[in-house]
Amino acid sequence: MSKLTEGLAGFVLKHPALHKCALLAENIIKKPVFRCQDCGQCVLSYNGYTCPMRCPKQIRNGPCGGTRANGHCEVYPERKCIWWLINERSKKLGMQGKLRKYHIPVDRRLEHTSAWMNVFAGKILPISLHRDLTKKELGELKEK
Repeated sequence: MSKLTEGLAGFVLKHPALHKCALLAENIIKKPVFRCQDCGQCVLSYNGYTCPMRCPKQIRNGPCGGTRANGHCEVYPERKCIWWLINERSKKLGMQGKLRKYHIPVDRRLEHTSAWMNVFAGKILPISLHRDLTKKELGELKEK
């Protein structure tokens, strides 16, 4: 991000009351709309606006291999696999190409922090409003 956003995020993060307000504002929107799990490292815009942290195994890069033939979760057979939902929603939104993005493992130190402030501080990837991966994101994929 820019020096301005990094400075703003630094200021907010240094003041616990401001950080709580930012986190509250974020959770008021993201929890009811996206069923956000408050990981502090949001990847909604890459996964069909569906939180992959809802997976009981908290897998962020595709299904675990235990998905049943009917699309249900191996841990909770009464539920659809979250990755089945992500794939279906990505199809409907024309965003399946974004599912090729590899996400780094969850940094547990960022749990219960504001993903918005973490983006501004440059700690995590910004949201991606494109339907497919950008040239920059594709370049990152090829390097790995």
